Amino acid sequence: MNKHLNPEEMIALARLYRKAGFRVHGMFIFGYPARPGQPFAMPIQERVRRFRRFIRRSRLDTVQVLLPVPLPGTDMTARLGEQGRIYPTDCIGWEYYDGNFPLFEPDPPMTAEDMQAASQEIMGRFYRADRLFAVGLDILSFPALAFQLHRLGTAWGRWRQRWWRNVYRAGGWLMRRRWVSLFRKGTFPEKLAAAKMHKQAH
Repeated sequence: MNKHLNPEEMIALARLYRKAGFRVHGMFIFGYPARPGQPFAMPIQERVRRFRRFIRRSRLDTVQVLLPVPLPGTDMTARLGEQGRIYPTDCIGWEYYDGNFPLFEPDPPMTAEDMQAASQEIMGRFYRADRLFAVGLDILSFPALAFQLHRLGTAWGRWRQRWWRNVYRAGGWLMRRRWVSLFRKGTFPEKLAAAKMHKQAH
């Protein structure tokens, strides 16, 4: 992707920002296609494991895992177009170009379904229902600050940071739950199947 970023430096910077009181949001792209001559054959579950490890080590407050979008005019789109890997917009329309849906045939052995499921798995492990209970526990633990009056400022800062992290993750779980529900009611799997058949026919 030519971003020239060092993962270890990103982890260190994320930790510094959080230590300074900032909340850190991590945005990721899962399944970016390899360039010709640079094959990348890591098993999909190993990729998921590494994403989760990076997120955990960075101590991110919120995350968003998107899929590559073949936007017109980009190098990636040109490469995938030359290889005939982009699904036609007649089958999968522009309304799906938001990073949540597979829009091209990924590098083998990964399938489009695998790619989408993996991105959802990473977020599903981050945004969990138990965060709703954690928010409640945070509220109940608030009076404990009274017993730490000698260092109230430090205790308040830590409580507030934990509180917001749990609120964000609980909210993320609710949003993701709604997205999954809408996805299951939708017709994208059928459109994806039609796009694959169209690709095979041509």
